[in-house]
Amino acid sequence: YNDDNKTSSNVTGLSVKLNMEERTIGESDLTSSSGTKVIAYNKPFYANPSVGIAAQNMATGDYFTITSVSGTGFTVKFLASNGSTVLDRNFTYQAVGFGKGV
Repeated sequence: YNDDNKTSSNVTGLSVKLNMEERTIGESDLTSSSGTKVIAYNKPFYANPSVGIAAQNMATGDYFTITSVSGTGFTVKFLASNGSTVLDRNFTYQAVGFGKGV
């Protein structure tokens, strides 16, 4: 800002370097009682993190989907081989991303 009307400012360059810490969070021994579990992070990430699930007590053919991944959380759903919702699957998750939440 220049408040002198007899001169002018001339900016020829500007740079910003943003350095965000990598952050890993997770929880163990969660249960998807209804087959679907919404996870909300206590502190959000700056951008969508990578999310990994380790599922336990799965039957042959069971699988899971991870959807709605955002900086604030994600949804995991457990399904049987025929696509029907499976109840009470246990799992652990880990989310890896950048930026400490506010």
